[in-house]
Amino acid sequence: MSSGAVCFTGRFQPFHRQHFEVVELISKDYAHIIIGITNPDLSNLNQHAESPHRHTDASNPFNFEVRREIVRASLRDLPEIEVIPFDLETPKSWQVPAETTFAIRIFSSWELSKQKLFESNGYRTELLDPPARKLSASSIRDQLMAGDTAWQKQVCPSAIDEIGYAWNRSAAQGVGHKL
Repeated sequence: MSSGAVCFTGRFQPFHRQHFEVVELISKDYAHIIIGITNPDLSNLNQHAESPHRHTDASNPFNFEVRREIVRASLRDLPEIEVIPFDLETPKSWQVPAETTFAIRIFSSWELSKQKLFESNGYRTELLDPPARKLSASSIRDQLMAGDTAWQKQVCPSAIDEIGYAWNRSAAQGVGHKL
């Protein structure tokens, strides 16, 4: 097992089973696991050509604190994992050790741009094989919006209550989606 740190980043809107699979994989090789939640400040979202939806309100219904709790609930049975805010656009704000490796699954030009960003800032990257079929947090949010409980099969069972509660709370406040 490596003594270095590994960081896995994402918006996690919400954290789902394929995110969990990545953490399971990297936990076999690294003692220090960091989950970096991107777009931590929902009041300051910027559009990116490689990911045209990542800045929209509909794609960001959960604030940082809620996402952190969903991640923690999802990873309840794994060893201690650090969950931090991670502003991709401000590398000087990254709170990771210098020897950190970033774990990435490449699905599109968006992940390739993240790989280049990490490497251009002096970090190593580890590319993980993507699954045959990608789960989509967008489809999970669509199912939540429609009141379809199929989303529950796509997330960690230990996080179902947390996600449902957070969704209902954000709906009541009109955050991220309209009812």
